Amino acid sequence: MRSLSIDKEGIVATTYKRIEAVKKTGEILKYLAGQKEPVTGPKIAQAVNLPSGTTMCHLATLEDLGFVSTVGDRFRLGMGLALFWARVRSSLEAEKARIDTDIRSLDMEG
Repeated sequence: MRSLSIDKEGIVATTYKRIEAVKKTGEILKYLAGQKEPVTGPKIAQAVNLPSGTTMCHLATLEDLGFVSTVGDRFRLGMGLALFWARVRSSLEAEKARIDTDIRSLDMEG
C-alpha cells in the first residue's frame, strides 16, 4: 500500500508501507552476519526480540533460500548471500571500468 503527499514545493512524494516481517528477516541476517560462530535459534530470537517459533519459521525459510545454513542445532549465514555480493561486486567493477575508460578518453582530448 502507498500514500501520496505533496511537499512545500508542490512535489508529489510516494510513501510505501513497510513490511514488518521483512524487517525482522533483515534483522536476523544482520545479527548472524555479526556472529563469529553459529548461533542457536533461541539466542537469535532473543537478539531480534521475536518468539522462538516465529524466529524458527524465518530461519527455515531463509535456509530454503540458501541464505542461512544449519550446523547441528545452530545457524549461520549461508552461501546464498555470497551470490548477491558477487553480482554487486561485478556491477561495481564494470561501472569502474566504464568510468576509467571515460577518464582516459577525456585525458586524450585535453
